[in-house]
Amino acid sequence: MRRVVLLVLVCLMAAGVAFGSGKVEPAAPGIDLAKASWDQIVEQAKKEGMVTFYAWYFADFFTEAAAAFEKQYGVKVTTIMAPDSVTNTNKAVAEKDLPAGSMDCMILGGQSVKTVMDLGLFWGPIKGIIPESDKLAPSLWTVQEGVQTKGYCAPFHRNQTGLLYDPDKVKEPLPQTWADLTAWIEAHPKQFGFCDPNKGGSGQAFVHTAIKELCGGLEKYAGDTDVVQSKVANWNLVWDWMQKHKDLVTITAGNNDSYSRVNGGEITLAVAWDDGVKDFINKGQLFARAKMYIPKMGFAGGGDTMGVLKNAPHKAAALLWIAHITSKEMQLKKFQMVNAYPARTDVTIPNVMLVEADRANAIPWFPAAYKAYMISEFTKNVLMK
Repeated sequence: MRRVVLLVLVCLMAAGVAFGSGKVEPAAPGIDLAKASWDQIVEQAKKEGMVTFYAWYFADFFTEAAAAFEKQYGVKVTTIMAPDSVTNTNKAVAEKDLPAGSMDCMILGGQSVKTVMDLGLFWGPIKGIIPESDKLAPSLWTVQEGVQTKGYCAPFHRNQTGLLYDPDKVKEPLPQTWADLTAWIEAHPKQFGFCDPNKGGSGQAFVHTAIKELCGGLEKYAGDTDVVQSKVANWNLVWDWMQKHKDLVTITAGNNDSYSRVNGGEITLAVAWDDGVKDFINKGQLFARAKMYIPKMGFAGGGDTMGVLKNAPHKAAALLWIAHITSKEMQLKKFQMVNAYPARTDVTIPNVMLVEADRANAIPWFPAAYKAYMISEFTKNVLMK
């Protein structure tokens, strides 16, 4: 087992991906980044000479992006790949009281947003400092996983849930409202699928929309950091709907299981992620005729962001790296390499499942505390009954 772990480490290092050593190089004498011009920030980044960046996915993309960054600016990038977002966040929390930590910037996943914002781990706000901030998804600049991010977190990529269907078997008019979908399910037993919310975000998105439609909208949850019991008192309406239709729907074992069942013809309409579906098509695991749409009632979308640590020793270099990663060129490169939809709204991508205009019906997630409560209540009131 030890030999396997060592081999993985060697391979990652060879690819330009490093694991943290804990060593912090001193930064160049600073400037007031909040007041400096972008040209001044670029010059300061070159003086700092390096940036340490924490992520947990897209290693190959970051290796290529780092090579381009170093060639253009002469600033060295060290990319640390952790198992997940929580691991990186825990490290940031452990170092938050140090004058200078070992982290300059990191990707922020949805499960860590509340921790980062509650503890004030990021420096900023950086919206307005990063060039072309207005070209990045405005919703993600404001809210991520239902948490107000206030311009501290730069959008990096977006993902979106919607309805995946086989156009040979699902004919127009497509279901657009909750009443439409309920009628379709009742007319096509077992042909509609969503995954167990414990096993995938697309299933969470379906229950999230059910709460929106059956329990009076999502506005009342905005800004809450903990579950307010009076606001979830009528969620029994959702569990009653689920129990009534339990034998008419197919609950799958995960996001990928949903796509595979559509491909096999077991179900013909399913809740899905746009990037996951595209990846399955590209791999030949889902027929190319597959289509997606977001119904008028809305399905949740989100994505990941990037931020600069408050005690980062190389803040200017971190800002420059984020600007580089969110540039039009790099956002297109990211899509070409990993099919991750750009965070930019001014990028036209051919052959995607959902184009920019389709996303008009996208809705943001409610706060993470409600999502966790939703999953546990679904388990108790639907899966265990």
